[in-house]
Amino acid sequence: MLLPAPVLLILCVFFWAANAIVGKLASGHIPAFTLSFWRWVVALLVILPFGYRAVYRQREFYRDNWMYLLVIAFLSVTIYNTFQYWALNWTTAINVGIISAALPIIILLLTTLTGHEKPNVYEFTGALLAAAGVLIVISRGDAGVLLDLSVNLGDGLMLFAVVSWAVYSLLLKRLPGDIDQVGLLTVTIALGITGIVPFYAWDLLQGKTFELDRTSVLMLGYVGIFPSVLAYVFWNRAVHTGSANLAGLFVNLLPVFVALLAIVFLGERLAIYHLAGIGLIFAGIYVATLLAKRAKR
Repeated sequence: MLLPAPVLLILCVFFWAANAIVGKLASGHIPAFTLSFWRWVVALLVILPFGYRAVYRQREFYRDNWMYLLVIAFLSVTIYNTFQYWALNWTTAINVGIISAALPIIILLLTTLTGHEKPNVYEFTGALLAAAGVLIVISRGDAGVLLDLSVNLGDGLMLFAVVSWAVYSLLLKRLPGDIDQVGLLTVTIALGITGIVPFYAWDLLQGKTFELDRTSVLMLGYVGIFPSVLAYVFWNRAVHTGSANLAGLFVNLLPVFVALLAIVFLGERLAIYHLAGIGLIFAGIYVATLLAKRAKR
């Protein structure tokens, strides 16, 4: 029996939130680049039996567009995920979740700058509110941090990762609609792994390794299956049975889930500036989406 779209979306966002928690827990157990490399190796092994037929069936497309697909894979699998794990060496899981929630607004800003869309006053206002929310989080509520250019390195890396995913999202829209999604994910993972190899090699050259014990196996198993494969499948299914707009609204749960999990499992504390940042980002998304739609009607 298939689960309804809202349940699939809640599970999807929860898997992504838990990925940030596992990444933080792994920071003292598995090096960031090593975790990213083996995460996607596990994901590729899981999806390959299902995706190779689709890849072979549409092999001409992949052969003719391999450079474009390489860029997409580099922005998503290589940069976004690797930098998220890297960022968690310096910042909290809560910060990662809140900065990630600004993704819809960052996409809006990029589509505006590139001329793909022209925002109305609601969308522009929403973008400003969300940007203010992100600034509050990365400055920890202290304007002097921004003036002194002493932003936490982890927050900066995560913001870069989110921008990378936003660019990936724009490029993804240009792909033909008849491309098999499982096959595309298989190719994206395979190409993205090649981009992580230099990062992984750096870990090895620095003598950074990990012990293959029960803890590391569980961590790699989780990040390689749930946020990498199942979340993708659930997301696509939910968009197909529900709508893209519905799916986008559920992304707003990400910082909430991350905050709750971080408080329970990591002992992190929710500060006033976290709440202020979440509030502004949610307000920005609300103004840029729901109010904008009402105005158009």
